[in-house]
Amino acid sequence: MNVYAENLITYLANTRKADIPKVIQHIHDNLSVLGHTANGRSIFTFKGNDGSDEIQSAEILIPVKGEIRPSENYGKKPVFRLVNAVMTRHEGSIADISGTETALKDYIKKNNYEPITGVYYVVVRNGDKFGSDCVLEVYIGVNYNSL
Repeated sequence: MNVYAENLITYLANTRKADIPKVIQHIHDNLSVLGHTANGRSIFTFKGNDGSDEIQSAEILIPVKGEIRPSENYGKKPVFRLVNAVMTRHEGSIADISGTETALKDYIKKNNYEPITGVYYVVVRNGDKFGSDCVLEVYIGVNYNSL
């Protein structure tokens, strides 16, 4: 599987996994202030993804229409590519996502794949403000030579 997006606004936040739907919704609600509209699915990752729900550093990437101007709160990334990834889908509360991540990591280990990225999440449906009915695709990039 591959994930590809271009012309992305990036946002760094220190947050708990359970709060990421609220952060993403807040960014979406305020894109118009920056003169943008979303142009694809949001992507996020946790820098120190330790599986807990403690506060962690997260990077949120949102593809947008139009030129991204410099901002003190948001960065920009021309292109995001995640290639040769293994993917599974998570439906339900984001608080329960660690079980989905563990299943994906077990699958990778069972098939002797070599993970080369952390976990990336693509938001299919952000769900309600509590994140109880989210739909996320969960990706981990693996070494092409281990496939």
